[in-house]
Amino acid sequence: MLLHLSAALERIEALNAYVHGQQLRQFQHDILKTGAFHLVSPFTGDRLECVESRLIAFINDPYHFELPLYAYRFEDRSDIWVMSFQIGLGFPLCALFIEEVGGLYVHRAPAAPNSYKVLKRLWREFKTLNAIPSEEAGLAQPLAMIGHPNFAHYMWNELPALNAALRDRPVETRSLFAPLGPLEGLPRPAAFKPLKQSGPPYFTPVGGEFLDQRTQSSLTRQMPTRTVLRSDKASPVIWVAHREDGRSCENFLDMLAAFDRQARELCQPRYIFDSFSAPDDLDAPWYDPVRDAFESRRRQSETLFQAMSGAVSAPEAVLATTAGLTVMQAMALAREADYYISPIGSIQHKVAWLQPIPGLVHGPSTAMNRHVAQWHGQKSEVALAPTNLPSELIRDTRASAHHPSAERNMDYRITDPEAAAAFALAHLRDVLSL
Repeated sequence: MLLHLSAALERIEALNAYVHGQQLRQFQHDILKTGAFHLVSPFTGDRLECVESRLIAFINDPYHFELPLYAYRFEDRSDIWVMSFQIGLGFPLCALFIEEVGGLYVHRAPAAPNSYKVLKRLWREFKTLNAIPSEEAGLAQPLAMIGHPNFAHYMWNELPALNAALRDRPVETRSLFAPLGPLEGLPRPAAFKPLKQSGPPYFTPVGGEFLDQRTQSSLTRQMPTRTVLRSDKASPVIWVAHREDGRSCENFLDMLAAFDRQARELCQPRYIFDSFSAPDDLDAPWYDPVRDAFESRRRQSETLFQAMSGAVSAPEAVLATTAGLTVMQAMALAREADYYISPIGSIQHKVAWLQPIPGLVHGPSTAMNRHVAQWHGQKSEVALAPTNLPSELIRDTRASAHHPSAERNMDYRITDPEAAAAFALAHLRDVLSL
């Protein structure tokens, strides 16, 4: 019987506490400081020492919320595994598995429902993955693992946490991916292999939920030299992003045409068009399984930019597009913008997370609430909270074919493009004092 389960869960809750604001969880800090961390036995209440760590990741499914997956084994009456995943939440210890009784979620969040089905699938997948031959890490000192292929997670969840860890002590680091290209002080990624470390010191993810100004300044300093576009109030530069790979606005071009027409009665708008950007390390061989898909999205973006250019009355007002640019190059170009109109999500991150630029976001109706806008403003020390397009101007149409798993992943239409354009223009006038 698990007489001390509550004490075991309380210990894991303490290990999930942040050490520096919203950066670097306690178990991550403990590994980097001492090489390991300990649990409380749910059977006896005694202290349990970690005996093994594993890292499992997939390139063919890089955005799956369960991966990369870090697992730590503890020896007790039966083996106990505690698992860290969910990069968007800072890699908490999320699941506790006790061989003889099954599993429990220990970090409750919307992305991690306490679902028996999810637990059963995760445990089945882990036992399969755990059987894959792993390379012995052979560590002589604790190791921080970073490098998620999604640039936003890498920039927001990992790099600030690593910087927080470096405030305490030098940290040995290994990179799995480098979606923003080479950065100061970070090793180049090596070909990924599943890792195993039998006995301390162990490896750990580093995670958090806040992009601080120190990290922002470091990234900005390392960006490519930008092109000076000479913005002025009479001709503001507007960053316009569009996506057709899921959570798509089916008639956004109608809103763009209406906005351009209405804006020309006030000023001479100029545009930078944005869509998909490839990671800066796309030439690395571990992207081979998704290279064709990325190339297809790049071609779709070029077609999309042609359609967007056709929606504005003066095609010469399109100053630039992000066609063919990497993420880092696109973010450098985004610094030229005065205002943005964007779907809510990773595309918005390119323009809005590293600079205090005002903008308007749109998305499925479930994503258009004040809490979501405030959330974005609270997750970056530099960014401004976006303004949402009013939800009454949005009608969800169907579940996204690309992201069908959550309620928020819906394609949608703007019910009145003229009214939506007028709302965006009123907001632009207000924030830019036109």
